[in-house]
Amino acid sequence: MPSFARDPQTVLDAFASAIEARDWKAVRAYWGDRGNRSGLDEAAFAARWSVLEAPEVTVGDGTQEGAAGSLYYTAPVTIRDGERELAGEVTLRRANDVPGATTEQLRWHIESATLAP
Repeated sequence: MPSFARDPQTVLDAFASAIEARDWKAVRAYWGDRGNRSGLDEAAFAARWSVLEAPEVTVGDGTQEGAAGSLYYTAPVTIRDGERELAGEVTLRRANDVPGATTEQLRWHIESATLAP
């Protein structure tokens, strides 16, 4: 399931491990709102991602910035699956320790991604 680590790179590494394990329920859970922000329900998400047969994921170094009470971390991610290669960026977001923030708002979660099978 999603990592609650304070280090965004650690979260992306755990996300990469879930992809390599083909644990689509866990991969989806890295999106905000317990995976609902992925835009797909669990079955549709699994169907879309299960085309990956033996994914190997590389996460590059990212950059962090803050804006209006939130922190953002964007990193390049590459998935190699046999002859196929997918490359894009994943942007994580979390609340910047604002009073009253929920546990869900304080965890690093995927806000957007240009990476999809």
